Amino acid sequence: MFEFSKPIIVSAHQPNFLPYLGFFDKMKNSDIFVIRDEVLFIEKDYHQRNRIRINGNDNLNNPQFKWLKVPVINVNNYILHIPIKKDFKEKKTLWNEKILVDLKAAYMGAKFFNDFFPAFEDIFDNSDEKLISLNMKIISLLKNAFEIKTKIIFASELNLKAEKYDSENKNDASEDLAEICKKLNADVYLSGEGGKNYLNLEKFKEKEIEVKFQEYKHLVYSQKYPGFLPNMSAIDALFCIGKFPSEKIQEKFLQYPKLSKSCVNRENKISVGQ
Repeated sequence: MFEFSKPIIVSAHQPNFLPYLGFFDKMKNSDIFVIRDEVLFIEKDYHQRNRIRINGNDNLNNPQFKWLKVPVINVNNYILHIPIKKDFKEKKTLWNEKILVDLKAAYMGAKFFNDFFPAFEDIFDNSDEKLISLNMKIISLLKNAFEIKTKIIFASELNLKAEKYDSENKNDASEDLAEICKKLNADVYLSGEGGKNYLNLEKFKEKEIEVKFQEYKHLVYSQKYPGFLPNMSAIDALFCIGKFPSEKIQEKFLQYPKLSKSCVNRENKISVGQ
């Protein structure tokens, strides 16, 4: 049973695949985190794909990443209903086995790889029929590993929208979020920084809900390879440092003289969007 002291802070996000640290930062700073499983699946978003750090020819000055992707049957519907293409193969290797091979290649030898990789082997066993099921297993694993106590609620369980997507019924994003907050008795809605570009604050004001914007600053930590590349999947931090990055971890990392300033400030070169 969760009991919240005032003000109640609610945030929301789509159930992305292997989310980045900013996803969990927003979760950490909320009382209730709403999984927006009742929004439209977008193929080129982060619903089915994300990035991991890999070895490169010049890791310090030109760090590299690789996309991991879950094959799905792309139907015009909410994320909740998107099926995984379970028999999809890449070079004769099943998709889930290929992801595990890529994770091993990228992170075997990282300090905490052996502690957490077996859990991902269990998750990527190709037993999930729907993308939402796979993504939530990963999100729950990372949430627990990062010791985040925030309550998670699925937006679809609030019954504020039709069960399936209808292109003729256009939803207003701000109205939807304000209604979710009202249903959960929220005092504050914590939006991602991108919300500044699209939220209609009047929708929240009408319901006496304050809107605050996430001020997420990506902390640096010791990755497996020299240099630093931000906005990778949060499993990068999990395998490399075993916990959610902190200011203390960043200070220790920045003591190394070979870490150039250009290596730390790469946020503008690697898009977030997740």
